[in-house]
Amino acid sequence: LLAKSRFVADRESRLRPSYFPFTEPSVEVDVSCFKCKGKGCNVCKHTGWIEILGAGMVHPNVLEMAGFDAQRYSGFAFGMGPDRIAMLKYGIEDIRHFYTNDVRFLEKFKAVEDRGETTC
Repeated sequence: LLAKSRFVADRESRLRPSYFPFTEPSVEVDVSCFKCKGKGCNVCKHTGWIEILGAGMVHPNVLEMAGFDAQRYSGFAFGMGPDRIAMLKYGIEDIRHFYTNDVRFLEKFKAVEDRGETTC
């Protein structure tokens, strides 16, 4: 459902098993790359896919370390990469732009707001 949100509605998506040390079992949601349309490029590290979400059941050891009885309690953890969603929505080809503090890059988002559109 998330993978078919308005940001990635025109992309293929997949749910696949994964590994995270703090969850067991774990899964990831991927969408087809916006730049190469799934053929493979530098943006998707030549896989054709971009991970947008990781999730899983909280590992019992994590619960125990937090002071909860893992026999009595369980939990679900998830994390979404808003930077990757913004890349998909706005056609940004390099994720590093988000972390350079380049005013020229940030000014592009002001123009989006001035047009009455919403930003991430």
